Amino acid sequence: MNLKPKKNGIIAAILIVIIIILTLVVNKIVENKIAAAIHNLPETFTVEYSTMSVHIWSGNLELSSLNMKITGETTNKIILDAQLASVVVEDISYWDYLVNNEITVDNLTLESVIAKYLHNPVVKNKDYEKGFLSGIKQVVNIGSLEINDADVLISDYDTNNVILNTPHLDFKLVELNINPNANTSKEKFDFKDFTLEMTHLKWATNAYENMFVESLSFHKTNATLKGFEYKTKYSKSKYSSILTKERDHFNVTIKTMKIFDMDFGLNKEEQFYFKSKSIKLNTPNVEIYRDKLVADDTSYKLLYGTSLRQLDFDLGIDKIQIENGSISYLEKVKAVENAGRLDFTNLNATISKLGNNYGNADTTIKVTSTFMENSPLVVDWNFKVADTTDQFVFKADLGVLNARQMNQFTQPNLYVDLKGELKQTYFTISGNPNRGRIDLKVKYDDFEIAVLKKNGKEKNKFISTIVNLFVSKDSDDERRNYRYGQSENVERNVTKSVFNFVWLNIKAALLSAMAGDGEKDDE
Repeated sequence: MNLKPKKNGIIAAILIVIIIILTLVVNKIVENKIAAAIHNLPETFTVEYSTMSVHIWSGNLELSSLNMKITGETTNKIILDAQLASVVVEDISYWDYLVNNEITVDNLTLESVIAKYLHNPVVKNKDYEKGFLSGIKQVVNIGSLEINDADVLISDYDTNNVILNTPHLDFKLVELNINPNANTSKEKFDFKDFTLEMTHLKWATNAYENMFVESLSFHKTNATLKGFEYKTKYSKSKYSSILTKERDHFNVTIKTMKIFDMDFGLNKEEQFYFKSKSIKLNTPNVEIYRDKLVADDTSYKLLYGTSLRQLDFDLGIDKIQIENGSISYLEKVKAVENAGRLDFTNLNATISKLGNNYGNADTTIKVTSTFMENSPLVVDWNFKVADTTDQFVFKADLGVLNARQMNQFTQPNLYVDLKGELKQTYFTISGNPNRGRIDLKVKYDDFEIAVLKKNGKEKNKFISTIVNLFVSKDSDDERRNYRYGQSENVERNVTKSVFNFVWLNIKAALLSAMAGDGEKDDE
């Protein structure tokens, strides 16, 4: 009988048993070391779990039913409470750990996360970053980091009011590299790509407005938002009662918003930047309500060029396209009257070079719309953000407008009732933050102005008669030519918006065209 195969079989069996026993022992030793490391975390960190599974040959680690709490260092208040169905670490590289003193894993997955976080606005973002990196002593390389099916709630530290909430979040970060000893933020925390999916997002953007997004799909270079809403939290009457000075009441909805060829991060100067080749807004509907019965906001209003120039980050959006939008502006002047209303529908627009990094290139805004239901309107507006004098040019072409359509705004706000028809109006405004000049030409028929009494209902016959003595009823008997109006040095009310400035220029030019000689200024 040949005993050699039998002997080899016995040896092999013994080796297998030894390997299994060693594997179990090593697995247990690693589990104990991990458990000890978790137990020895700083007092502000508490981690509990149901089971731990370690597989040294595959390099896999799994914790199930994990609960993590982080407590504020001075207040002893829990600022983060997170529950996870499981944490799975796949393919840990022992070689990198033992030889290179680096932590390298192929995949880290967090499943079914329920996280509640208290945000303290007093703590700056840099402090959060510093605190995060201070807990990491070694270089960390993760092939992919995944958070699946997360429910996230962020509340205010002091008031517990909800700041942000999304009941469903999926996140994936590809080729994450963390180097706490690097010199720049880009080198300290870098990644190749990411995806973020959220539904039913609510974000309290400030004390007065909330933002809602039905669904959000965010990638490193592109993003899509559906069902976007930006709304004032209060009803119009409640809002007016709590304001100490006038402020717009917003109701903004956008069917879809798409951001293309996006790039963002920190530049060499450690300053945040955001760039995009194109942003497309489909079916935006905007309603803005201003209650003029609330005390005036007398603060200085910057023109858009200055506002962009003074941003504390680098912004560059090559093109914004607006499709099939609408804007309604409502202004309430008298408590007993309904708010006056101006409507712009069928609005399409292109905004080019919006930002503060285009040098001497013009920011241009081109708009086509329907004003007050049936009057075509074309606007061409441009300015240079880099120009510290804030020169701008605003051109408009308004088609046929029945003057009565303006009465819903002029009657309650200006105590003026208009009759007649503006057949065509062109104007060009050139201005700066203080003064403007306008050139206007208008063709109109049977124009009449009725000045109303203070009740806003009855006509003040005497004043109306005097006013109409100075207003030419028609632009021209032949109904072909235009009446021209000009006005220089139209003074801007710096406590009001740029659109109020546009209106002041138009009002001055219309008065010149209708009450003046109506001749073109050839100078």
